[in-house]
Amino acid sequence: MAGSLIKNLKKIGDRDFLKKIRYQKFFEPVVAKIISFLMRLSYLTTRWKVIGEDIPEKYHRSGKTFVVCMWHDRLMIAPCVWKWKKRLHVLASSHLDGRLMARIVEHFSMPAVFGSTGKNGIAAARKLIQLVKNGEYVAIIPDGPKGPRHKLAPGVVTVAKLSNVDILTYSFCVKRYFRFNSWDRFIWVWPFNRGVMVWGTPITSEELRQMSEREAVECVEARINAASQKAHEILMYHNGGKNA
Repeated sequence: MAGSLIKNLKKIGDRDFLKKIRYQKFFEPVVAKIISFLMRLSYLTTRWKVIGEDIPEKYHRSGKTFVVCMWHDRLMIAPCVWKWKKRLHVLASSHLDGRLMARIVEHFSMPAVFGSTGKNGIAAARKLIQLVKNGEYVAIIPDGPKGPRHKLAPGVVTVAKLSNVDILTYSFCVKRYFRFNSWDRFIWVWPFNRGVMVWGTPITSEELRQMSEREAVECVEARINAASQKAHEILMYHNGGKNA
């Protein structure tokens, strides 16, 4: 059955199965509810090894806020990981995919902020800065909503610098997955799995102040990629085989 499903997904490729229904607002709540259920199922039935969980925990205990970043293709599990009482505000684009994502994260008690961190995202950036200055946590997907894949939009650095907060990075790797033929090559995590999550080394506000925008962008990109690579290496060491 699983093999048949994978073959069908491969035929679908670029998520054409959603294209027809996602244009209908009526279906958004239904699709969001189903996807959020599947996300939880995959998360709860996977045996996770978590690296660096003490990093966000220390920030939470001290009352120090931050901006967390991850790549768009590693979004599936991320909302399930947030266990702290204070809500995490998620930046979502106003495009159709972003609107659906906003519906999904609502099921995890995560409010969405619509906009982008690109050149035209001034209003969203102001909103995020205000949230962070008020002590709220913010998540930004810096290569969304349409890429380029694994390339950081500079607005993330601007928000962190103007808010005078650190940037935390996050990624994961799993043994069994399906990768969509989309611009981000989105990773769908199969349930009853084995995986590794990594909270990367934070980029502190002091470090950011000493960097140019280009240096800061390259630094954040490198830290996110390093978290992904570390998760991959740990899973390969413990399990071998093909990993995301």
